[in-house]
Amino acid sequence: MKNLLYSLLILFPLFATAQVSDDFSDGDFTNNPSWNGDQAEFSVNMAKQLKLTSSGENISSLTTAATLSDSTEWDIWVNLSFSPSDNNNARIYLVSDQSNLEGLLNGYYLKLGETGSADAIELYRQSGNIGSLICRGSEGLLASSFTVRIKVIRSAIGEWRIFADPAGGLDFQPQAYGTDNNFSTSGWFGVYCKYTSSNSTKFYFDDFYTGPVIIDNEPPTVTSLSLISAASVDVVFSESVEAASVSNVLNYAVSPGPGQPLSANPDLTNKAKVHLVFGQTFVNGTLYTLGISGVRDFSGNMMQAVQQQFTYYTPATFDVVINEIMANPDPPVGLPPFEYVELFNRSNYPINLEGWTLMLGSSRKDLTSVTLQPQDFLIMADDEAQQALSSYGQFAGFSGFAVSNTGADILLLNADGSMIHNVSYTDDWYGDDYKKSGGWSLELIDPMNPCGDVSNWKASNDISGGTPGRQNSVFEANPDLVQPQIQRVTVDDSVTLTVYFTETMDSLILKNPVAYLIDNQIGQPVAALAHYPGYIAVSLKLSQPLSEGVVYTLALTQQMKDCAGNLTKTESTALFALPSIASPLDIVLNEVLFDPKSDGVDFVELYNRSSKVIDLRNLTLANIDTLGGTLLSIKNITDEGFLFFPGSYLVLTSDPDNVRIEYSTPNPSGFLKMESLPTMSNEDGTIALALKNAQVIDWFAYDASMHFALLKSVDGVSLERLSASRSSQDRSNWHSAAETIGFATPAYQNSQSSGDLVGGNPLALSPDIFSPDNDGNSDFLNIAYTFDAPGYMANITVFDASGRLVRSLVNNEMCGISGAFSWDGLTNDRRKAGIGYYLIYTEIFDLQGNVKHYKNTTVLGGKL
Repeated sequence: MKNLLYSLLILFPLFATAQVSDDFSDGDFTNNPSWNGDQAEFSVNMAKQLKLTSSGENISSLTTAATLSDSTEWDIWVNLSFSPSDNNNARIYLVSDQSNLEGLLNGYYLKLGETGSADAIELYRQSGNIGSLICRGSEGLLASSFTVRIKVIRSAIGEWRIFADPAGGLDFQPQAYGTDNNFSTSGWFGVYCKYTSSNSTKFYFDDFYTGPVIIDNEPPTVTSLSLISAASVDVVFSESVEAASVSNVLNYAVSPGPGQPLSANPDLTNKAKVHLVFGQTFVNGTLYTLGISGVRDFSGNMMQAVQQQFTYYTPATFDVVINEIMANPDPPVGLPPFEYVELFNRSNYPINLEGWTLMLGSSRKDLTSVTLQPQDFLIMADDEAQQALSSYGQFAGFSGFAVSNTGADILLLNADGSMIHNVSYTDDWYGDDYKKSGGWSLELIDPMNPCGDVSNWKASNDISGGTPGRQNSVFEANPDLVQPQIQRVTVDDSVTLTVYFTETMDSLILKNPVAYLIDNQIGQPVAALAHYPGYIAVSLKLSQPLSEGVVYTLALTQQMKDCAGNLTKTESTALFALPSIASPLDIVLNEVLFDPKSDGVDFVELYNRSSKVIDLRNLTLANIDTLGGTLLSIKNITDEGFLFFPGSYLVLTSDPDNVRIEYSTPNPSGFLKMESLPTMSNEDGTIALALKNAQVIDWFAYDASMHFALLKSVDGVSLERLSASRSSQDRSNWHSAAETIGFATPAYQNSQSSGDLVGGNPLALSPDIFSPDNDGNSDFLNIAYTFDAPGYMANITVFDASGRLVRSLVNNEMCGISGAFSWDGLTNDRRKAGIGYYLIYTEIFDLQGNVKHYKNTTVLGGKL
């Protein structure tokens, strides 16, 4: 309102000594005019407003010289960014015979704030230190944090009229009327702030005027036009308008088509707004012209006839997108320290957001009448952020606005409750640990790819930490060109399936039962329920129950499309079956990375060695107390169904993308993200796979000495299981992953896998020549055995060609009927044995004293 005050100075130059006009556009309050009092406790902020900048609990005031005319008007803009009370409120001294507002005086003041929820604008007369109420405005107008513009007019005979615009604009509504003429002279005008320490910087003032009554000679104009429905339009004028003229339907006409409205109803609370309802609906996307004339303000000024163009448009999904998220503003980089969410209108039409809803997790924020222009932005934040963030662009404030630092679902709904956009972010989306720690926003890369999830978001690159109200710093074309596919099918019960896709799908096709077909006489489902709001999964209800032991195939009968329009393959199928309960060793721990590189993560690989289809939602990963068998640090593998098929490998990790980048894998879909793994020390530890009833399926005690002794470093090197049939507790059944495949084989067969060896009569050695150089090719010698009965003990010793002891491999170890031992080519002092022939001397004995000896030879090879 700076221009308004400038106009007032031009209109009333003769009253310069009697009036006060100050909008603080000169950046200070010590000159033109000069304000006196507690000057050290006030300042002029970047928005050119007078702001209290005190501390602790106190009363602070400022005054400037002013005299009282026969008829006087006062205009004041006030913002208190807190809920006022008797200990936290403001007074505007309209009249005072003293410059010290904190002592005894005679005059009049407005009191803004009181205890309770009925706070109103009140006018008091003060005599000495006694205040007497003259009149009181609408109750509840100032009950919470508020921005208000107030006009007070006093006549020469002491009649007081108070008007206010609770939005801080110029749409003044009558508030109170009273009569008091005790004091007719004045020397001072000022502000008085009473506060506790928590609110010592939350008082703002602007656009002061006191002087002769301003005569309104300006006719009203149209400031905005909003489409409310297919047959209704709201028109807002620049000021309050006369009810008789604004409600006359003959003053309006729309062309082409509807003509005059059926009704023109003034808004019940905003006297500058009218609601027009037409008898014919607007056509979507059509340009219309609304003619308006004959409307008067309360001073009798008639508006000039105008024509306003508008286009009726029904917003579609993704027309407005969630474009930027400031979840953790602390420590601030360059922006004010407030959380915010920014919307972007990517359509070519203005969109009225009245009745729309923003869901921050479970917290609901309802939008009022906000029109978002094409290609424009809306910043949404807490009410207290209005002063700081409104200078960056269009702003909408809410009470209790909070965005989770680590991640949440943010959902934008239109007035009908339909989803417009949904973002389920995590703090991993920053892609930068430093920026994740605070002060930087998450920005959408390409608004035309609204379902891109993590691939279409990254931390802001702007030097201030974010770009509220303007194009994102990371903006660039990033189209979704990836073909969607079925990710997996899970079985919820014998007649209910859940089908998961790799990305957000078109909901209309997703919930069509005819789009699915199941073999083995099941046929099409009888119902399909798309999972809201992500539309990445659908639940199917079957016409008959599934049979145990049968593997079914789900096929799509038509191509489905994702939200970018990409189609699935012509033939898309997925397997599923009724899951079985896992028994011990049905699934084994097959590979473990417990000492990742500095920028890597741990992982545990499972292998299903059974013939069962097993649902991993019934299993946990944990540490285990090897003495008592107690499970510790228990983690559910997944809360959603996940079918694990026979012969399959699956990697469990907190960051699948990290593992896929660090290591090559031919099975990128063989990963399952867990929020966190059990504790995995870099030196030694335990990992256990168990049912939720604590029955252990498999467990493994590892330590760093199990790695191939000649490796210079074991950082980022996994331990691989040699044989799924041999015990997890057999230390010789584990070996470092081969260097030639990158030191790990996530989600596929181990580089050091020996298969399930079967011995001869009774021993068999393989391969004939082995080379322990960790290249993944014949890195160890397998000594397989097969006996005719259990109960044998074994000693295995390795000698070189000269008969010297090289390695005591096995000492008094109990054997099964069949099994295997492995030699890694190292000597007893953990050095690599030399190239040449070696004798494998095996002694087998039982408790009855039967002893057998076997001599086998092998060749240890290597590069010369």
